[in-house]
Amino acid sequence: MKILIVGAGGVGCYLGAKLIKYKNDVLLLGRGAHLEAIMSEGLHVEDENAKFSISAKYFATKAPLGVTYDLVILATKSYDIEQACHDIKGFLHADSILMCVSNGVAHIDIIKSVLPYTKVCEACIYILSNIKKPSTIKKYGGVFQLFIGSQEIEPLILEKLFHLFNDANLKTKISQNITLECWRKYLFISSFAIMTSFYDVSMGEIVEKHEEELREVLREIILLANKKGIALGEKNLEQAIYQAKNNIPYNSTTSMQLDFRNKKKPELEALCGYLLKEATKLHIELKVIFSLYKWLLIKESQNA
Repeated sequence: MKILIVGAGGVGCYLGAKLIKYKNDVLLLGRGAHLEAIMSEGLHVEDENAKFSISAKYFATKAPLGVTYDLVILATKSYDIEQACHDIKGFLHADSILMCVSNGVAHIDIIKSVLPYTKVCEACIYILSNIKKPSTIKKYGGVFQLFIGSQEIEPLILEKLFHLFNDANLKTKISQNITLECWRKYLFISSFAIMTSFYDVSMGEIVEKHEEELREVLREIILLANKKGIALGEKNLEQAIYQAKNNIPYNSTTSMQLDFRNKKKPELEALCGYLLKEATKLHIELKVIFSLYKWLLIKESQNA
């Protein structure tokens, strides 16, 4: 299976590096200082207690013309998904599968607006992996889980993807309700992205010092999900709190928080603005999220 990964950041590089390590045919597309350093010295991966490197030959700024791929994984920022879909049009064949592991829960509509006939395998990924410095990524803690699922893809093909990832030591499960799985993840990452970006403190500090406000944010996301027919509940709220307290390193940051801190474009709309737009459509109020969003918009404009 020929695999193209679009977005050579912390997540895309980790997936690509593991797949390459286990002898898969992979090309990663990236840009910027990180890719430049990789092209010079290869990719260095710090995977908990293990370290390994990947040759620069697996990386490029553009895919070669005339080549098509069986599986394309989008690991871009959420605001780059639409452009990425346009960019890969010429690298797909009739049976290509597109998988998106970017943050957010509105990917399908974006993808289908550009690539209406491409088969999409929905996915959500739990991972803490960031660019430590150009050419080096670091995965934190023992957290990794990939869920995949689709109503468009034959069960045998899904099973093939299941084995592809698990054989590369990437823990993967096929979900019979992938929409619910994506919202479970979104509940966690959206709430902590909003809170850590607002206070600019670690995830551990959010739970320790701002737990009640965090719970209000979680409840508002659950309210919206329920209005959209997604069966989240109090159990999921408690699971999010438990995971942050027990499974995530205390000093962990979120990608949106780091983007604010480093004055880069944050995924504010995918992780916060989307909630408010959907709430308006459904005639419900998300008072705490709206208050935090207003200040984050100001913070974003100051960084621009």
